[in-house]
Amino acid sequence: GFTNAAAIVIGTSQLSKLFGVTVEKEGYHLHTIYNVVVEAAQNIHMLTFAFAVLSIAIIWSTRKYAPKLPGVLIAVLVATLLSWVIGFEGKGGMVVGKIPAGLPGLAAPTFDWEVIKHLITSTVIISLIGFMEAISIAKALAARTRQRLDANQELVGQGLSNLVSGLSGGYAVSGSFSRSAVNMDAGAITGFSSIVTGAVVGLTLLILTPLLYHLPQATLASVIIMAVVGLVRIEPIRHAWKVEKHDGIVAVVVFVLTLAMAPDLEIGIFAGVLLAMALFIYRTMRPRIAILSRFHDGTLRDVKVHPELDRCKKILMFRWDMSLYYANAGYFETKVLQMVADHPDVEYLILDAEGINTIDSTGEEVLLHLSERLHHIGVTIIVARMKKQFMDALRKTGTLKTMGGDNRRFFSRIAFALEQAWTDMECDKCDNGRNCPLRPSVARRQAMHRGEIGKDQTKSAGLD
Repeated sequence: GFTNAAAIVIGTSQLSKLFGVTVEKEGYHLHTIYNVVVEAAQNIHMLTFAFAVLSIAIIWSTRKYAPKLPGVLIAVLVATLLSWVIGFEGKGGMVVGKIPAGLPGLAAPTFDWEVIKHLITSTVIISLIGFMEAISIAKALAARTRQRLDANQELVGQGLSNLVSGLSGGYAVSGSFSRSAVNMDAGAITGFSSIVTGAVVGLTLLILTPLLYHLPQATLASVIIMAVVGLVRIEPIRHAWKVEKHDGIVAVVVFVLTLAMAPDLEIGIFAGVLLAMALFIYRTMRPRIAILSRFHDGTLRDVKVHPELDRCKKILMFRWDMSLYYANAGYFETKVLQMVADHPDVEYLILDAEGINTIDSTGEEVLLHLSERLHHIGVTIIVARMKKQFMDALRKTGTLKTMGGDNRRFFSRIAFALEQAWTDMECDKCDNGRNCPLRPSVARRQAMHRGEIGKDQTKSAGLD
């Protein structure tokens, strides 16, 4: 969302140079662009617009028909030469003009603690905004080039560049969206391109500034627009919406806010971060909980997805697809109690804990409290397929021992947990587990009876 919006903001910010009009900048970018369009409709500078069209045509045609040629450089050279020949500046066209020659000198900054105290807050904000914008740009470009991004290395690079910038009286340094887009569009592959760019800029400042005097600003605007056009991609937003609507919502909100609040791009970034965190916490507060039964191939499936599966009245198996911690422990307790209330004949609850990566103190307390509470009404909790972090936490707090010890209530496999339940319970209907629908062979027979599988399929399944 941010990448698309930022590309649109940067591209549309060049429209005034493209049409050769001048307007006052408003507080919001969209208002400024509206004024540019209105002014251009009345007072467009046709010669400037012609230079823009020529530059875009050169870049587009070289990109399409001669991709090995430096289209941007050709456009700059042709436009600059033509501007000088026809006297473009004298006819009302906007050119780059005189560029101060020479390199800035190096000097150690003056340290004044009174000034530093006033700058600390602004420094932190500028650093965060600069890093977030740069990392957003880097992620967008890395996704297009299929490269791995190291955020820590990016942060180190920004820190070092800002230190050097401070020694030369420069501005705070961050990643430039427009220059990064132009750099990639020109065919840059490695960071060495930035070193070459810096060397060329330094050489230009030393001896070549007079040659850039007649470069039309419309040509520079065309270069930037052609570079950022490729960064506008709606398909990733649609894809995110299909995969997870929450991600799609974040992308759309960031896109709209970044456009609406421009030039304050950081508002869109902050809003996106906060919304993503809020939606993530919401998802973890109400994770998916699935009641399981045996499928004919021996696997355990969600009965909501496969309502045709038979269930055991005495044993209820369920899976919790999230870590168990303070934000969702109450929801976990409520859902378990609701399941027990909905299945009054249940004597054993088997928790498939494979989806629980971690458990905190609140989750551990809720699990212990549930075990004790259900024990008083004749329901036993058995936990299966726990991960090491989960087991270590229960062992350290003594919950493992309190709930019955790891040899009777905690098992590494679902099959062992079921065998324990079948051994302990008394059920005339399923012959103490021998005809339980949770047994693979029984599930297979029932599937055959329903006509879901044939005998040849049961033999190939190899289930007992």
